[in-house]
Amino acid sequence: GAVLLRLGGLRDVALASHREEPPLSLELAAALHEQAPHPIATVVRLLREDGLLAPLALLGAIGIASGAVVLETLLFRGIFDISAMLALASQRLAAVFGLLAFMTVMLAIQIPIVLEAMRQGRHLETRLRMALLKKLPRLNDRYFQSRPVSDMADRSHGIHLSRSVPTMALQFVQSVFELMLTLVGVIVIAPASAAMALALVIAAMVVPFLAQPTLNERDLRVRNHAGALNGFYLDALLGLVPIRAHRAEHNVRRQHESLLVEWAGSMRGWIRMALAADGVQTLVCSALAGWLLLEHFLRAGGVGGSDLLLVFWTLKLPAIGTRVAGLVHQYPAQRNVLLRLMEPLSAPEDLDRPAHAHADAIEPAASVLVAATLTPRTHAGAITRGMRIAIERGNVLAAGHAILRDVDLDIAAGEHVAIVGVSGAGKSSLLGLLLGWHRLASGRLLIDDLAVGGNDIEAMRRVTAWVDPAIQIWNRSFLDNLNYASGDESLARIGEVMQAARLRGLVEKLPQGLQTSLGEGGALLSGGEGQRVRLGRALLMSDARLALLDEPFRGLDRAQRHALLGEVRAWWKDTTLLCVTHDVRETLSFDRVLVIEDGRIVEDASPSELSATATRYRALLDAETTVRDHLWRGSQWRRIEVRDGQAQPIAEAA
Repeated sequence: GAVLLRLGGLRDVALASHREEPPLSLELAAALHEQAPHPIATVVRLLREDGLLAPLALLGAIGIASGAVVLETLLFRGIFDISAMLALASQRLAAVFGLLAFMTVMLAIQIPIVLEAMRQGRHLETRLRMALLKKLPRLNDRYFQSRPVSDMADRSHGIHLSRSVPTMALQFVQSVFELMLTLVGVIVIAPASAAMALALVIAAMVVPFLAQPTLNERDLRVRNHAGALNGFYLDALLGLVPIRAHRAEHNVRRQHESLLVEWAGSMRGWIRMALAADGVQTLVCSALAGWLLLEHFLRAGGVGGSDLLLVFWTLKLPAIGTRVAGLVHQYPAQRNVLLRLMEPLSAPEDLDRPAHAHADAIEPAASVLVAATLTPRTHAGAITRGMRIAIERGNVLAAGHAILRDVDLDIAAGEHVAIVGVSGAGKSSLLGLLLGWHRLASGRLLIDDLAVGGNDIEAMRRVTAWVDPAIQIWNRSFLDNLNYASGDESLARIGEVMQAARLRGLVEKLPQGLQTSLGEGGALLSGGEGQRVRLGRALLMSDARLALLDEPFRGLDRAQRHALLGEVRAWWKDTTLLCVTHDVRETLSFDRVLVIEDGRIVEDASPSELSATATRYRALLDAETTVRDHLWRGSQWRRIEVRDGQAQPIAEAA
């Protein structure tokens, strides 16, 4: 949970005015200035986009329907008075037909109201879906990194619940109208009981609203636990194989049980609170209704012709109050669903853009950089396809922890650079800076000599090819996985790309060839085959100016890694290429190597220069040679080669 720390004491205002405060990070500044979402106001705004005529007509129809309900009660009451006057059968039949006609008119009024409320609900759901689909691609990557996948999925799947909001609002308004009209009827029949009737109406309305904040909190608690359960189910499904392999079923069941206990406890708390509020309201309203009737009959000294109607309307007031309370109890669930939807809708789209800027506006400086990024540069009379990258005194923080420090880097357009270092040194974080996962806390990032901000990351991505083992493989056909980011114009290059990524043999093994579904997360592929699919997907980009490779050949043997690295560098010979790898020996073919340690670039030179002296690069290269030539080739190992599904022993390591 979060810890709130509050500091008290005197502050030296004069000293504070002369002290320069460090600038806030973009994320923190956006969080501090973010406005609290207002779900009801947002719903009203979305409904108003269709115009005010339909909602106003709906309110008018509700008023007429509520008045008709009161009129219906008067007609039924009149039957008792005029029944003795209707002596002829034809008169009684006419009265029955008149009553049926009135009920038909009431039904004819109610049906359009219900249909219109349903239509408004469908429109609200559609507009929320459109707004969410429009918003998600514009959110910063760090927004999704701070939220579980299951949580975002739960928000999306809960949109359909918003469909009932207009119907709930309709029922609430209609109940309030009936309550007011019934109150007027009671006051007309028994003016002396007006104060008591008004107290009865106030009790029927106030008690549910007094319980509303507590119900909101308890419902949100229930939904938080339900979200934790959804995340648990998703994690359990994704990790089913390791759970079984590690015999962790007992621990998983125990964790599931603890989550269920928390959810059940929060649900019982919500039910107890709702029942308590209903009980208090019913008790208070029933007591006031009985008191009103008792005083009226004691005051009147007898039973009059309108007393039956007074009893009916007085007892109806608590019933309407109970209906209002039921709607109030449903509101927390709807409010919390809407709040969870409004949270991503109200999140800042681009932290570098002023808060008052329109979402679709592009500032002039950003437009220049977008054009420069998407267009190959001209240098010394020749077209340079690659992208020049420069970082000046760059520092990157994540959760207050420095992951990149004092980075000074200048990579020429079309240059191929290898990046090595121990695990956790910051190699992938450097690529993440270019992909937009991280932002500079201080310093500058320049692309083609132009300063880059958050508004420009999208333009960079359009011309960036990225290969990483974490890239998702979808449960779709091989062809869709290869081509989903490139479009139909790249179909003519499929054969060439499959040859370069060594995918022809894989396709020949698949039962339905290019149309074979690869399973969730590429379950039908081995680790190396999945990597080659990811590589083929990147190679299909015809306009790449920057290639970012993070352990691109994981799961492949040494011969395949060497061959594919040569193929990739030839394919992107004019493209700026950064390759993060733990295979230090393969970096000997690069013109330049960066060695990163503890978030800093400690060495930057050609492999020949770095390997000639006692450097960190030389130490990494020697450690790899020792492991390969002495450890893996040791006599203590028994070696088995698997080829074409057949396992057979081999004499020595490859």
